[in-house]
Amino acid sequence: MSQGAPPAEATRWDIVLMALGAGILAGFQVGKVPPALPVLRESLGLDFVTAGWLTSIYYAIGAAVAVAVGLLSDRAGPRRLMLAGVAFLGAGSLLGGLVSGSAWLLVARFIEGFGFVGITVTAPKLIAAAARPRDHGLAFGIWGAYMPLGMAIAMLIAPALLDTIGWRGFWLFSAALVALFMAALGWSLHPRRWPVAFDAQALDWPGVRETLVRAALWLFGLSFAFYTLQWFAITAWLPTFLIETQGRSAAGAAIWGAMVVAANALGNFAAAWLMHRRVPRWALIGIAYCAMGGSSAGIFLAGTPGGLKIVLAFVFSAVGGLLPAAAIAGAADHAPRTAFVAMASGFVVQGAAIGSLLGPPVMAAAVEGLGSWAASWWVMLAVSGAGLGLVAGLFATDRRPRN
Repeated sequence: MSQGAPPAEATRWDIVLMALGAGILAGFQVGKVPPALPVLRESLGLDFVTAGWLTSIYYAIGAAVAVAVGLLSDRAGPRRLMLAGVAFLGAGSLLGGLVSGSAWLLVARFIEGFGFVGITVTAPKLIAAAARPRDHGLAFGIWGAYMPLGMAIAMLIAPALLDTIGWRGFWLFSAALVALFMAALGWSLHPRRWPVAFDAQALDWPGVRETLVRAALWLFGLSFAFYTLQWFAITAWLPTFLIETQGRSAAGAAIWGAMVVAANALGNFAAAWLMHRRVPRWALIGIAYCAMGGSSAGIFLAGTPGGLKIVLAFVFSAVGGLLPAAAIAGAADHAPRTAFVAMASGFVVQGAAIGSLLGPPVMAAAVEGLGSWAASWWVMLAVSGAGLGLVAGLFATDRRPRN
């Protein structure tokens, strides 16, 4: 299919699932860090804020240049950039397992970040080409679950692997997984098995300018930034929070953390189902912010019972999961033409990366500055309030564009 032509008669769900698999691997690289933070802090002598940056520096590239990488994907072709992104994931994980010292580990995480942005700006373009228009909401909703699924898998298996092969072995295990998947991905995306052509000649500078000035894309990107700032701030530190405030074991805290992260996928799948039935995206985003703001405040308030804190963490993650699917689908839908889907998706990826980059260190700084977890209850609530301010703009601009 050339850019702008209708997709194949039947949705290629195998391509959608391969894109999801690449995203799950990207999420796996995020999820392997929170359970390992206590071990990493002890073995490398990391302070609280530096440990937060170890979690979030993965997003530095996306925070800086995701929109530009999206344009590169549109120019160079999504097949090539997807495979390059997976290769960067493997190279960074391999390097992290072989080096010593916190500085080199940060460099390895930075390299993995190239893979993250390559995958996450390219996958929506592959999905848009593989799915029929009427299946776009469902397909993008499924894709939106890549992060919680990948994180949850890593967090669930982390305790056993950390105990048996250590954190370096865990990093090398991750590199091996990436190598195996890359072989399968290359086979699946080969033009002989998926004969879809992506025409870079459909790109033009007027289209680039039109993409850059679309208000809906900026609003979806900002919405995702406020969402990920909260979600990664809480999920990255949840195992540590449970250990320090409830006296849970490292393994128990990691399992609870993984279950909370996995709950986010339920929200993504629910959003996919709701969008398939034409529920407005702005409504899903507004509901997500309301749930996240109220539940995050309850998680940190000193008077909240311990068991209720975990219930609120599930609510925070599950209902918050309505937002990623809505924002990702909205960005793809507001691309001026099919040729610019990856660039348009870059707005959401860049917003997500900025929020993810800032979330863990902001939470760490708030806890250190205010003196306790309980004193920081209002921080995430304020972020949700700012996000709700964007919903009015989305209500006005999120109409199906006439391309």
